[in-house]
Formats: sequence, structure tokens, C-alpha cells
Amino acid sequence: MVDLFRERKWDLVGYHKLWFAISLAVILTGAYHWSSRGLNYGIDFTGGGLVKYQLAKPVAPGEESETLAKAREAIEQAGVNARLQISGTATRKDQLLVRTRLAVAADEASDVLDEQKSRMLNSLAAVLPGIEEVESELVTPVVSKELIKKAVWAVAWGCLFILFWIRIRYFDFKWAGAALVALVHDVLILIGVFAITQREINSPFVAAALTVVGYSVHDTIVLFDRIRENLRLRKGNTFAETANISLLETMARSVNTVFTVLLVLMALYVLGGASLRNFTFALLVGMTAGGYSSIFTAAQVLVLLKKREERAVARRRATAGRPARAAQGRRAPAAQPRAVRPGPTEQGQEPSAGMPSPERPGEERPAAEVEASAAAAAATPDQKRERRPRDARRKLKAGRKRKKRF
Repeated sequence: MVDLFRERKWDLVGYHKLWFAISLAVILTGAYHWSSRGLNYGIDFTGGGLVKYQLAKPVAPGEESETLAKAREAIEQAGVNARLQISGTATRKDQLLVRTRLAVAADEASDVLDEQKSRMLNSLAAVLPGIEEVESELVTPVVSKELIKKAVWAVAWGCLFILFWIRIRYFDFKWAGAALVALVHDVLILIGVFAITQREINSPFVAAALTVVGYSVHDTIVLFDRIRENLRLRKGNTFAETANISLLETMARSVNTVFTVLLVLMALYVLGGASLRNFTFALLVGMTAGGYSSIFTAAQVLVLLKKREERAVARRRATAGRPARAAQGRRAPAAQPRAVRPGPTEQGQEPSAGMPSPERPGEERPAAEVEASAAAAAATPDQKRERRPRDARRKLKAGRKRKKRF
């Protein structure tokens, strides 16, 4: 497929407030419906009855959907909210499992279940002749609460393991924190959409949520790898510019992957039957949210964290350089050259013993040094030429003595 994003000059990072606003609007809408209407928990979470029926003859491989449709219509006419499933052995599908909802107190659940079983048996016998009840079981709310607790812990531990794996892979908790924000974003959107649509939340919903978490972090890691690679290749750019280039380079891959997965899920949603519809719908919502969060949530959060780190480093450098500049400013007047008054020799006078030395102001020069300097100043050019070979011989002898000493 043609890459429609790589050569674009779109500033995706610059519009991070817009992307955050879209996500926040969806999450707040779902939270409002969640708080006002609640979630539509299934039998797995609210408790209920499990009734097993034996069919008169096995169900043919191509007749399962038709048999379930007949049984579901009969149970709905009986006024029972239930979920149905064809079961049995690997070669003989001849049992019907019915899970009913019991929205009553624990002490009344047994009587309500007996009443439901009698009504369901009469209705099912009319469409499935020869059907018989095999066994029944009551699922108490205590078991349901334990299931809710385990489902929450499963999602939490999955996110925690992902957090530490990204920390090990990228050597920085900022990358892991951005990925974790994207995961929480996906789960909240999934729960919010189910609260808005009032679809049933059951065990397949938990499986769909974990699948969405795994898919979302996979897409996010691919994007993070491209950002880390471009950080080595584009050292002259800022982190925000590098992240924006990486987003445009990987967007075609992310869009193509999400689109192909959604095509399969839509076909499964339409043709898969009523028993898979809630699970498929959860995957549809979660995959869409995961593809969005990888580009418009995880990467944007990472850029904001890196910008904050860059500002903190700049403040530390400025704070560390300020005392040095202040001390340098205080030492500046002492470092200025001082004016030196001309000595007696420069004024045409011979220095006398006890006069201050122009090289060392405030100190008296020795008489021998004064006489030597006066003699050197009064020497003629011929005397200076004769003195040069003697000085050279003296230096040569001094050098030989130093060599012998060492």
C-alpha cells in the first residue's frame, strides 16, 4: 500500500492538546454513563443459575446456530434472561447449557432458580422435543465477587509486567510511563463504551480487555523503537521533532495493521453469531482505541515528559553557571592591568641604591643590582658584543654541570 504519511509535513506533536481533548471527551462520557446507569454485568459477575439440558438427538455441525436461535427465542418467551451454549463431547454435541441471571438476595436465589427451570423446560420442550434437565447449579454472589477481583488483578498485573519490560528495554521510566498511560486509556475507553451501550460484561470481556492491552503495547513498542532509532540518526533535531518524524514514518504501518484487523473483526461480528457478538464488539472498540493511543497518546505523553526533562536540565545548568559568573564579575576589577610609573633609567637618570624597583613596586632594589643595571646601561655597543660569547660559554658550562648532576 502507498505510504501516504511519510513525506507529509504534518505537526502531529504540536496538536497534542487536540488529541488529549478527544480522548478525554470519550472517557468522561463513558464515566458519566457508568456513574449514572452502571455497568451491565453478566451472570459471571452477578451470580445466577447454571442448568444443563440433554437433547434428544445430537446437533449436526451446521445446525448449531439454528438450534441456539430456537432455544433462545423459547427462553425469552418464558421471561428468563439467560446465555446459551451447545456443549458435549468432541464428536457428539447433544447438551444445552443455560446460564440464568438471578438479581435477588442469596436466600431467595434457590426458589427463583426452581421457578425459572420449570418455565424454561416447558418452553424448550415446545421447540426441542425430548429435551430433559440433567443437572443445575447455583452460582452465588460470593463467587461472582471473587471473579471480579481476579479479573481486575489480571488486568493490573498485565499492565505492571508490561511497565517493567518497557523500563528494561528503554532504560527509562518515562517510556514505560507513556506506554502505561496509553494502556489505561484503552481500558477506560473500552469500559466507557460498554457503559454507554449497556452491553453485557462477562468473562469474555476480560479476555478481550487483556487482548487489547497486549495489542496496544505491541503497536506502541514499534513506534518507540522508531523514535529511539531516529534519535541516533538525527542528532541535530529536538526530541519533539524526532518524535514527529517517527510518527509520520510509522503511521502507515499502524493504520494498515489496525484496518486489516478491523476487517476480520467486523466479519466475525456480523457472521459469528450472537454468542460471539459481545466479545467481538469489545475487540473492535479496543483495537481502534489501541491504534489511536499508540500514535496520539503514548507518543505525545512521551514528548511532554522529555520536554519537562529538558527544561529541568536547562534550569540546573543555568543555576550552576550563575555563581561562577558572579565570582568572575567580582574578580574582574583586580585582574585589570595597573599603570607602571617609568623608572629612573627611562627618564635618563641612573638608579641609585635604595630606590624602588619598577618591576617590584614598593620594594627597595639591592645596591649590587642597581650597579649592575647601571653598568649594563652605560656599556658601549662593542662591549656588549664582546660580552655575548662569554655569556654563551657560561650557559654551556652550567648546562653540562646540570647533566653531570642528574
